[in-house]
Amino acid sequence: MSAPIEDAKVPKFINFVIGGMSGIIAQIVTHPMDVIKIRMQVSQDSLRIAAFRTLCTNGVCGFYAGLSAALLRQLIYTTSRLGIYTTLLDIGEQHFGYLNYVTMVSFGMIAGVMGSFIGTPTDLVLIRMVADVNLSSEKRRKYRNAISGIFNIWKTEGFFGLWRGAIPTMGRAAIVNGAQLGTYTRAKKLLQDTGYIQNDISLQITAAMMSSVITCSVSIPIDAAKTRIQNWRQSTKPPNVLAMIVNIAKNEGIMLLWRGFLPYYSRAAPNTVITMVCVDQLHQMYSKFCLM
Repeated sequence: MSAPIEDAKVPKFINFVIGGMSGIIAQIVTHPMDVIKIRMQVSQDSLRIAAFRTLCTNGVCGFYAGLSAALLRQLIYTTSRLGIYTTLLDIGEQHFGYLNYVTMVSFGMIAGVMGSFIGTPTDLVLIRMVADVNLSSEKRRKYRNAISGIFNIWKTEGFFGLWRGAIPTMGRAAIVNGAQLGTYTRAKKLLQDTGYIQNDISLQITAAMMSSVITCSVSIPIDAAKTRIQNWRQSTKPPNVLAMIVNIAKNEGIMLLWRGFLPYYSRAAPNTVITMVCVDQLHQMYSKFCLM
């Protein structure tokens, strides 16, 4: 993920283009697991029941519910976070050379917070489109696509309603991106230094797998709280993210905070691998063919 100093001539906007392209490719491949994870978090369904309910309700196409919102989210959120992170790394390496792990994690957290704030409306629509199947027919929102969902929320809940759950979304993004991007960059450097893995693709995949384990373990509780807040159906105001985490742990058991871990990891691991490998490979291709 870290662009070396000799690649510093890559225009900054290319970092954003590559980030968006990588996110879209990863999302298309891993979206079904994202759907199951969300549906497990808004209900008490097991993995098997959530998958069976999805299949029986909407068929195979049900595993791609909310895809338009997911892709729009990638265009906004992933383009921003990966573009900002890569740009920060480029600038940091040019001015300071070697960057330590704390700096890499900090850059990832900054990029995640900024990208998630911009992308919160699309994340909100995604959650609601996917969670509709768990509601009775009269309570379903039935957004036709991401754009209609955004305008529907704007009309019924006001402009700022589009940022419902923004704080937990930003908190989750800070943790996810700090752990994912910082750990990926650090793991790749560590593996390169040890000399155990020389092949580029193998190096990138191994570093991404290491990154995804840490990312999933530390981020899923806040992700579960965020999902509950964004899918809140009661007339009262939803609790803040900390209160929601405490409420889930108290009323449903602390292990429920990790409900959906298997689909979460099954989605996050390949998503991380595909995204990070695409970013690195696209950067290399651009440097090879466009900067000659």
